[in-house]
Amino acid sequence: MYSTVKERSTAHTTKLAELAEVEKQHQAAGLSLRNLRAELKGLGQPEISHATLVHEMFVFMSERSDRLAEQCSALSELSGGLLRATLQRGQGMSSVADRFRGVVSRSGLRTNKIEGLFTGLAAEESPLVTWEAAITEMEALTFIEDDAVVTTESYPVLARLGLPATDLKRIGTRIDADGWLSLALTPVTDHPRFEYQVKEDEYIDFDSASAGQQATALLRVLLAQPGPPLIIDQPEDDLDSEVVQNIVEQIWAAKRHRQLVFTSHNANLVVNGDAELVIHCDYRVRGEQSRGEIRGQGAIDRTVIREAITTVMEGGEKAFRLRKEKYGF
Repeated sequence: MYSTVKERSTAHTTKLAELAEVEKQHQAAGLSLRNLRAELKGLGQPEISHATLVHEMFVFMSERSDRLAEQCSALSELSGGLLRATLQRGQGMSSVADRFRGVVSRSGLRTNKIEGLFTGLAAEESPLVTWEAAITEMEALTFIEDDAVVTTESYPVLARLGLPATDLKRIGTRIDADGWLSLALTPVTDHPRFEYQVKEDEYIDFDSASAGQQATALLRVLLAQPGPPLIIDQPEDDLDSEVVQNIVEQIWAAKRHRQLVFTSHNANLVVNGDAELVIHCDYRVRGEQSRGEIRGQGAIDRTVIREAITTVMEGGEKAFRLRKEKYGF
């Protein structure tokens, strides 16, 4: 009897020791849990912060687009309507598309589906807004389990852009947090479009305009802006006489708000542009183009300058006659 009671007592002692150890572990777990809760509380609401930061990133991209659109409008105005600059928002998707291909590689997603996705994005009224919604849905795909059922109802934007449930599941099998983050951080750019006015309400692409038309438009923009001294090398290149006279009139206006420095072989720009200081340069030895010197400088009414203009510059005598008719000397 005694041995039986002793065995039971020993067993009870062992149980009590085990219970004490369990209680100790329970207390440690409770302390750890309280510490984790305090740490989590210190983090605030990371999911909400994450969503807010992602949205702010897209807001900044939209604000950048607004600034570019303003610059396009300003450029059109500076050209006097000769240039029409417009901003095609959210059309720069090539980098994003390349990143997306890398993220979903080996998922089985067909190339034409990827191309369709980004073609659809470019056709959206607000591609950036749509892309933000698509990015949000793709983030949700990073959490799906392998055996989860994916439906288009849960991903309406991606579905509208041509991705059925099977393709959404394929994306979900490959995209992870790192891949999603690299995709979300790839910037969507805008494409400015420049056009040249050939007739009233008729425009062509600026690249299709002639060299003279392009030079005329750019000179208008440059001369219409205030700022530091403007230096232009032979602005008369590719310009016909009628356009040169138009540029001369712009020079008169531009001189009021900035200093202009030109190199030119055209008397119309020098004489009719009312140059305040003319510097005549020539080579020390005729035919030896490696050694130059200043032959004369001063106002255009100086004899040495007039002679240089009539001798060297194209149309010099004609320009001086026009000057005489206009100013009486």
